[in-house]
Amino acid sequence: MENIIYSVVSFNIFIIIYNHSTLLLARGLWESRYNCCQSDLNVAGCCVADCHVTDTAPKSVLETYRETPPPSGPKDERSRKVYAFDCEMVYTAWGTNLARISVVDVNDKLVMDVIVRPQYEVRDCNTRFSGLTIDQIEGAEFDLEQTQKRFFELVNSETILIGHSLESDLKAMRLVHHRVVDTSIVFPHRLGLPYKRALKTIASEILQLIIQEDIDGHDSKEDASTCMRLMLHKVMHN
Repeated sequence: MENIIYSVVSFNIFIIIYNHSTLLLARGLWESRYNCCQSDLNVAGCCVADCHVTDTAPKSVLETYRETPPPSGPKDERSRKVYAFDCEMVYTAWGTNLARISVVDVNDKLVMDVIVRPQYEVRDCNTRFSGLTIDQIEGAEFDLEQTQKRFFELVNSETILIGHSLESDLKAMRLVHHRVVDTSIVFPHRLGLPYKRALKTIASEILQLIIQEDIDGHDSKEDASTCMRLMLHKVMHN
């Protein structure tokens, strides 16, 4: 639930004031506060925007989904690989678009890190979470199709892919892949689905690792690396 207030600046311009995080119960059921600024429902939001953003996408997007390619043969090295990856998205005129993908191998080596040029006009870089600026996005060398092709140089249909809430990343990459390990499932919420634990929470508990503390936004390489470390820890200790 977002606290949204519309402020009329002129006859043609509106400023949207809102909270970017969800409500938390501060004192049992007696008081609710927003996690971003600790304000209650009676206080105006802590963020300002000049437009709404949406998660809507045109039907034509479905035509851009691709299955990861089959092995080229029995000696295809991609079939024996395990990677962790994470994507960052930005808001466009037609919903969220992929803006960055980072991939690490089992040795925590960064094997792919690409900033992607969105298909549609960018409305909000979502910098607080994506860590990306409009200058970085406008300077991107790869579009989605080129990024998919580069990804397929590492991955085929037999490659194991690790990530957190992978449905979001596969949707961003517009990929269909079946051999996945999702840390949100491996380390489930105590209440079960649809509830999920945040990657930050799991990393703190299992690895005693603090992540996503950068004020400039998330780092997809850090998140991918954390997912790989979590699964290696799981394999070694369970």
